[in-house]
Amino acid sequence: MAKTSKATKKFQSKHLKHTIDHRRKVQKHNKLKVKKSKNSGADEAPPPEKKSTRPVFDDMSVEEFFEEGFQVPEPQKSSKKKEESDDSSEDLSEDIDLDDSEGEAEAAAADSDDDDSSEEENEEQLKDDLEKLAEKDPEFYKYLQKNDKELLDFEGVNPMDAVSDDEDDENEDESEGEDSEEKPRKSEAKAKQKKADITKDLLVSWDKDLKEPTVKTIQHVSAAFKAGVNINSSEGYDGRYTVSDGAIFADLMFIGLRRIPEAIQKLAPYKVNSKGNRSLDEKNGKTKMISKILKSQSASYITLLEDINNTETAALVLSSLQDVLPYYLSYRKILKRIYTAVVDVWATTTHLETQIAAYAFMNNSAREFPKAVLEIILRQTYSSFLKACRKTNIHTMDLINFAKNSAAELFGINESLSYQVGFEFVRQLAIHLRTTITNTSKRSANSENKEAYKIIYNWQYCHSLDFWSRVVSANCNPEVEEVRHKNKESPLRALIYPLVQVTLGTIRLIPTPQFFPLRFYLIRSLIRISQNTGVYIPIFPLIVEILTSSIFKKPAKAENLPVFDFEHNIKANQQYLNTKVFQEGVCEQFIDLCSEFFVLYCKSVAFPELITPPVIGLRRFMKKSKLIKFNKQIQQLVEKLTSNANLITEKRSKIQYGPSNKSEVRSFMKDVKWEDTPLGQYVVVHRRNREEKLRILKEAAAEEENAQKNAKSKDVEMEDALESSEDDEEARENDDDDVEVSDDE
Repeated sequence: MAKTSKATKKFQSKHLKHTIDHRRKVQKHNKLKVKKSKNSGADEAPPPEKKSTRPVFDDMSVEEFFEEGFQVPEPQKSSKKKEESDDSSEDLSEDIDLDDSEGEAEAAAADSDDDDSSEEENEEQLKDDLEKLAEKDPEFYKYLQKNDKELLDFEGVNPMDAVSDDEDDENEDESEGEDSEEKPRKSEAKAKQKKADITKDLLVSWDKDLKEPTVKTIQHVSAAFKAGVNINSSEGYDGRYTVSDGAIFADLMFIGLRRIPEAIQKLAPYKVNSKGNRSLDEKNGKTKMISKILKSQSASYITLLEDINNTETAALVLSSLQDVLPYYLSYRKILKRIYTAVVDVWATTTHLETQIAAYAFMNNSAREFPKAVLEIILRQTYSSFLKACRKTNIHTMDLINFAKNSAAELFGINESLSYQVGFEFVRQLAIHLRTTITNTSKRSANSENKEAYKIIYNWQYCHSLDFWSRVVSANCNPEVEEVRHKNKESPLRALIYPLVQVTLGTIRLIPTPQFFPLRFYLIRSLIRISQNTGVYIPIFPLIVEILTSSIFKKPAKAENLPVFDFEHNIKANQQYLNTKVFQEGVCEQFIDLCSEFFVLYCKSVAFPELITPPVIGLRRFMKKSKLIKFNKQIQQLVEKLTSNANLITEKRSKIQYGPSNKSEVRSFMKDVKWEDTPLGQYVVVHRRNREEKLRILKEAAAEEENAQKNAKSKDVEMEDALESSEDDEEARENDDDDVEVSDDE
C-alpha cells in the first residue's frame, strides 16, 4: 500500500472533522426531506411535473440554505433517482464508523473525488462558453485577450493545493531536490528541533557560500537576518534562528543588507533596457523562489526603516532596498508600506544627511519606475510632510524648507500626474477656506464658529500654500518650459490661478495686526510665484494695507521685550501688540516686502507707470506719519524707485517699437543684470542685512538651547549627588545602630 501523501495528512489533521460534521448535517437534512416526501406521497397524488430552467431550491427556505452552506444541487431528472440517492446516503451514514480514522480518510477522499469530477465538468462548460463567445462576439473576445488573459487561459485549481499552499511554501523551498518520501520525516524533525544560535563561524561560512550562492543558502541567511532584525521585538520572533550575542549583530546586518542582493544578482540577474531600467527575468526558474524569500523579508526592511537613528544605517538600508526593489513592484501593498516608511524617514528625521539619503532613494526609484511608484511617492510625501510640519520653529524650519524643495523636484518628474494630484489637494485647501469664511461670517455665539479660523490660520495650512507655490515656481519657469515642453506651457501652470486666489483669501480672512506674520509669510510665497512664472500678481495692495492698521494710529508702548521673530511665527503674542518692538519689526517687513515686489519689474519697460500710484501713496503717508525712523526708510525706498524709473525712461526713449510688439518688450534691457539697477543694488544690501540678522537669531537660539541643556544636566547631577549623600547617611546610621547593639550585648 502506497504511503499517505503530505496533503492528505494535513487534510486529516485540520479539515477532516469539519468535513464529517458538515456531511452529517447534509445527511440529516436529506432524511427529513425523504420522510416529508413519503408522507405527502401516501395521501395525495403527485402533481404534474413542470419544467423549469432554474435549479430546484423550493424544498428549503432561504435561512436553511445559508445555514447549510452554498451547496449547488444537481437537477432532478426523476423522482426514482432522487429516492435512490437518498437511500444511498442513508446507507452511507450507517456504514461510517466515526472512531475509525481510516474510514474517515476514505470518506473524505471519496468526497474530494466527486468534487474534482464536478469541477472538471464546470471547466469544460466554461471552455465551451468561451469558444461560443469567440464566434458570437469576436470584438469582445479580442478585448479579453488584451486585458484579461487569465480568464481565457482558465485552468482548474485543486482545492487541496489552496489549503496547503501558504503553509508549505517555506518547507518546499528548504526541501528542494529531496525525495518525496523523506520530506515528511525531515519537516517533522525540523519542527521538533530547537532554534539554532547564530555564531561567528556560521556567519563566516554563509559569507563564503554567498560568493557562489544557492537558493537554499539565501533562504537560511534571510531567516537569520529576520531573527537579527527582531532581536528586540516585544512580540517575539518565531523563527529557526536566534541571536544571543550582540557583537555579531553588525556583521549579520551587513550580510543581510549587502551580500544577499549581490548573491541574488548572481542567481537571477535583472534584464536592463536601453534606458537603464531594470526588470525581472521571468524565464529564469529561480526568480519566483527568490521573490518569495524577499516577500517574507519585506517586513524586516520596514522595521529597519522605522528604527533608523543615524545616516550610516539609513544609507545601507536604502541602498540594499534599491538593489532588490524590482521584486516588490508586483506587490502593491508591500510597496506602499515600504514607501510610507521611507517617506516618514524623509519627513521626520532631524539629520539633514539622512533626509538627503531618503530623498535620493525616492528620486531614483520614481524616475526608474514612474508608473509603479510615482503616484504613491507624491501622495505620501505631501501627507507625511504636513504631519511633520506641525511643530515649526527656528530649529526645524531648515529641514522643512529642504523637504518642500525636494518634494517640488519630485512633482516635476511627471507634470501631468502632478497636476492631477496637485489639483486635488489645492481643491481641498479651497474647500477649507470656503467653509471657514462661511462660518466666520455668521454672527453667532456658537464657539465653533468663533474658532473656525483655526482650521486656516495654522502652520500646516500655510506650509501647504507655500509648498504648492514652490511646486509651481520650480516647474512653470519659462526657461524650464522651453527645455522640457519645447516652448509649450507646463500642465502645472493651470494651478497658478486657483492657488493665488486661495492665498489671497487666506491673507484677507482676518486682517488684524495679530496675524501680520502670517500675511508676510504668504506674501513671500506670492512673490516667489510671480518671480519664477512671470505672472503678474497685485501684491502691493496687500502690503500697503498694513499702513492703515491700528499699529500706526495708536502710540506704541516701550516694553522691554526681545525682537519678534517674523520668520518662524505666524501669530503675534498678545504681549507684543501695541509695543514699539513689534511696530519696528512691522516697519522693517514693510520696506523689505515692497522692495522685493518692485524689484521683480526693475527692468520692465512699464516700470515708471507701475510705481506712480504707490509712490504717491507713500508720500502722503509720510506727511501724516510721526514715526521719524520709518519715514526715513520710506523716503529712501521712494528715491530708489524714482531713480530706477528714470533709468527705464531713458532706455525706452531710444526704442522704436510699441507695446504690441511683445517679443521686443520681453527682450528690453535683457543684457542688463537686475543687480546693476538702482533698485537692484538697494535690494541686494537689504538681503545681506536680513541674512545677517537671521544668522544672529539662530546663533542666539542655539546658545539658549545649549544653556538649557547644561542647566538640566547640572540639576540631574545635583539630584544624583543629593541621593548619594542621603544613601551615605543612611549607611552611617545603620552602622551606628549595629555598634550600639553590639555594645548592649
